[in-house]
Order: sequence, then structure tokens, then C-alpha cells
Amino acid sequence: MSVRCGYCGKWGHNARTCPERSEESKKFSESYYKKAGRKKGSSTMCSYCGLLGHNRRTCPHLKRRKQEALKTIEGSISRALLEFQCHGAGVGALFESKLFWRELTGSYMVTGEAFESGVTYQEERYRQMEPTSGEISWSRHDVPTFRVWIGAKKMFGEEEAPIRCEVSKVFVYNEGERQFVGLHHLRPFAEEDCNNKWLVKSSTHFPDAVAARLRDIAVREVNDYYRNKENKHPEFGDDWWFEHQEELQRDRS
Repeated sequence: MSVRCGYCGKWGHNARTCPERSEESKKFSESYYKKAGRKKGSSTMCSYCGLLGHNRRTCPHLKRRKQEALKTIEGSISRALLEFQCHGAGVGALFESKLFWRELTGSYMVTGEAFESGVTYQEERYRQMEPTSGEISWSRHDVPTFRVWIGAKKMFGEEEAPIRCEVSKVFVYNEGERQFVGLHHLRPFAEEDCNNKWLVKSSTHFPDAVAARLRDIAVREVNDYYRNKENKHPEFGDDWWFEHQEELQRDRS
């Protein structure tokens, strides 16, 4: 994929080489980030944000991004569980599921047991609808994203059918103060379009133990994600973008 400029939004170059930026702006950007860090004029480049003057361990942008992700855990878990309930997959829901690759059928119940649930964390883009045109487009930036899934236990059916199965997933995207929910897995499941047939729907809420387990897992997932050196900031190396964020932080304070 071609590089996209964080200053003018056009493709084919980055903010550092943007022809629409003045030379004065470019020089300010370079001097601003070269002087940050443990040593003045340090040539150390951070493996997370791509800026000069510090490393991943001391990166203020990684710390800020991680803190923002941790703050969204509570709301993301609550929102995901609510979506399961609203679509009929609450505690006590019963459905018949057919594994199309083996032609095995079983009936499963959402029991609300804590271990039959899980969550993963990534930074991903989300799909959004333009309010005027109605067109679907992708968000420009990767945002903190939680994938929450709920499982169900086999009540009866063919002996070779799995004892447990995953009901579906809900994606919760967090962009600053805004939150978006991805139901591209749960919606077709609720509409009986995933080789399943509803026997009993339920909007009964999940026990507190389920939410507690999901929160604990989410904290671990967030910590592991930012500890992984292969994961980088969505605006890696775009000094103008980080410069703008610093200005916003100063304005808020």
C-alpha cells in the first residue's frame, strides 16, 4: 500500500517530504523531535513510534496509547455483552448448530459460565457509513479494538459434535471518546445465517463473573500487545502527526 501523508492527506509521500509544508514547518518538526530524549541530539530511534531521541521502553507515545486502551476495557466489555443479549444470545439461549464441513448437528445453550468466554485485543480499522452519501468506507487510522466472544455448551445432539462451540464475536472499536461496534459476525448468527437455528432466544444478562473474567483477560491482552516489539504505532515515523498531538495536549493543559 502506498504511503499516505499525515499533513495534506494525499498519497505517495509522507509529512516529512510533503510539498505543501513550508520549509520553516519542516525544520521545526525535525528540531522538535531530535531534542527529545535522554541525550540532546540523540540518534536513537524508537521501534514503536519511529521518532528520534528515545527507545520503546521510555516511549511516551506507547505509554499514552496503552493507557488509552486500558481505559476503554470496561466500556468495551459491557457494550459487547449487551449486544449479545440484544440479539437473543443471552444466558439461557438455545440454538441448533450444524458443522457444515462434517455434517454434525448439536443443540447448544449459552450457560453464562465464565470460562466459556474470551477476548482479544488488536489495533484495527473499522468500517463506517458516510452520513450524507450512505457509502461504506474504512477509518483512516487503526484504533484500539476488542474482539469479544461467548461460548455455548452442548445439551444434546450427535455424539461426535463438539462439547462446546463459539456463539459469535462482537468487535468494539474505540476512537478517542467515540465507540463503534462491529456486528458482522453476530448479526448473521442472530438471523440464522450461520448454519444455526434458534430454539430459544434470551436477553438475560451475563453474571458478573463473566464480565470480570473478560476484563482480566483484556488487561493481559493489552499488556501483551504493547510488549510485542512487532507492533508499532499507527502513525509510525510521521513526526508531523505526533507534533500535532503534542500541541493538542498542551492546549488541553
